Amino acid sequence: MALSPDNPDTFMREVEDAVRADSAQRFVRNFGRPLLALLVIGLMAYGGWLFWQSRQADEAGGRGRTFSSALEAMGAERPKAASDQVNALARGDDPTYRALALMVQGNAAAARGEATTASARFGAVANDTNVEQSLRNVALLRQMLMEFETLPPATVIARLRHLVATPGPAFASAAELTALAQMKLGNDRAAGLLFKRIAETPGVSESLKSRAVQMAGTLGVDAVATPAAPNAQSTARAAGPETKTGE
Repeated sequence: MALSPDNPDTFMREVEDAVRADSAQRFVRNFGRPLLALLVIGLMAYGGWLFWQSRQADEAGGRGRTFSSALEAMGAERPKAASDQVNALARGDDPTYRALALMVQGNAAAARGEATTASARFGAVANDTNVEQSLRNVALLRQMLMEFETLPPATVIARLRHLVATPGPAFASAAELTALAQMKLGNDRAAGLLFKRIAETPGVSESLKSRAVQMAGTLGVDAVATPAAPNAQSTARAAGPETKTGE
């Protein structure tokens, strides 16, 4: 497609020079029609770009509203309605909304007791390389949770290995599922050490830490949840008011 001149200032100077040289008529005859065509094409292209931007914004807003409505339906315990609402998003070309829609459908299927369907939805997100990694990690955890009773324990361990080896938000849940799989294999020591790691990991929820400590203890591993370090202000308050000498 033809493009408008790159430098409008240069173009205007050329027009002014042509007029000052008393060759306006020849200039219009030689260049008027092509430049007019370029101007029309440029305006059409710019208008098309503005229209595309507007449509993109409208579509993004519409996708957001659809997703929000589906979440409300899930909250109201209407999983089928939630799943139906995001059908278009799940088949769309936006990778993030597609993944979120598939997660909604997976959770909806799980709520209806359709484990195979739920696992397939979560697996589609976990294996989508166009999706942000943290969302893929969540999907993988949900998939493993749905398939835990049917998969060989060694498969569970293998699929979650990279999450267990890497510090991050997904570590504790991945480590817990891995520890349970190790117990199925009779590897109580390995399971106990994993529970100990969970208990010692900062940022893990207190309920999970407490469960990890108990599980580690039953497996013969001494694990004590690491308490949160008090900040300086809390330490100062606990110490009481400062005592001044000479008063």
